Amino acid sequence: MTGADLRRGLCLAALLLSSVPRLAFAVGRPDFRPRAATMYAGDPSAGLKLRVEDIFGLYLVDPPRRHASERVELEGERVVLHYWQPASGFSDAELTTRATQWFLLGRTQFSPGVRALFSEMPATQEVVMVFHEVVRKDQRGRRLAEESVTPYMRVRLTRKRFERLKLEPVHACVDRGDCQAVFRAAFDEARFDRKGIKLR
Repeated sequence: MTGADLRRGLCLAALLLSSVPRLAFAVGRPDFRPRAATMYAGDPSAGLKLRVEDIFGLYLVDPPRRHASERVELEGERVVLHYWQPASGFSDAELTTRATQWFLLGRTQFSPGVRALFSEMPATQEVVMVFHEVVRKDQRGRRLAEESVTPYMRVRLTRKRFERLKLEPVHACVDRGDCQAVFRAAFDEARFDRKGIKLR
């Protein structure tokens, strides 16, 4: 080994060691997301809401790309997730499959879904997820459009019902790409107002 090779090796080792604290911090604090935290600035429950976001993996972009309507609400024993999911361009089967999968299994491979929420938050007795559209009524030059938020899908699941729920049919319908039957059967409440969205 030449002196130049040795120097290159030492530089590489120093570079790798200098990144360890940052890597350890990132791994040790998966809930530390400063941009997402701006959604809940000044909210004493911000940390808990960010943990709910991590459990479901629902929000894949941070502010300012993430719309202000996309947020978690804590209402006593109930957790509510609001998500902007455009309905146009998707079939009923695609939308109900998304809602079923994201709620029960989590949106990504790193998000476990509602099972983890009920496990980590024993006081929570009910979880609700709402898909909505954001409709911009008008746009004039650089001014922001006037907006309206229109909910069109709502699923609600109680802890009691979840404890009886079999997840095998959920995995099977997700694999098929059609969870309409499971959507109607799995939840305490499952509403989908496609007609209302079209009218608006």
